[in-house]
Amino acid sequence: MENYGTKIRRYSAIISLCILLCPGCSPAQQAPETPEISVDLSEKQLTQQSDADITIPSILIGDEIAQVQADSTAADNGDGTVTYSLKGDEIDSILYQISVNISDSIQDILDNDDYYPNITAITHDADYTSFTISLSDGQMSMYESMLVMSFYTIGNRYQIYNGVPPEQAVTTVIYVNDADHSVISQSDSTSVKTFSPNDQIQ
Repeated sequence: MENYGTKIRRYSAIISLCILLCPGCSPAQQAPETPEISVDLSEKQLTQQSDADITIPSILIGDEIAQVQADSTAADNGDGTVTYSLKGDEIDSILYQISVNISDSIQDILDNDDYYPNITAITHDADYTSFTISLSDGQMSMYESMLVMSFYTIGNRYQIYNGVPPEQAVTTVIYVNDADHSVISQSDSTSVKTFSPNDQIQ
């Protein structure tokens, strides 16, 4: 069973990064079709990645790397990114664990009526580049509005470990009205400079 500390780490990005967000709204748009992915993650176990050097912004590394590499050694590139030399099975394990964490987090959100009372569904595409959050009657609480940061973080993390260059990783979050499927708000991770490797340089 997941311990309390793990749950706290899972949601830490929501609070610590939310002040950097500047989402754009598109109320007149119609929500694009986003396939709902089953919580059965067996298909994720079938991926077969090749050995690769993965470069990732340090803010997006996550705990998954420590589960496959005991020493978690990385080359600091001096620009806010680090590079890991990973075997294919290590990448497979990381991607699968991220998928499990996403599914667990979504279920936690749907089960939490205190903080997320208006969320009726959360769907995403297979590569976690897009998340759609359905809201009852278009109402959004403060905590519901801050979920974008959590999904930006986990979506970009999955994409980068899956071989997408950091500067090309983009996660879109769409809020829709459950009543008529109209778009309440749509934004993506490019609106947050923290996720850009070039902006990590001090």
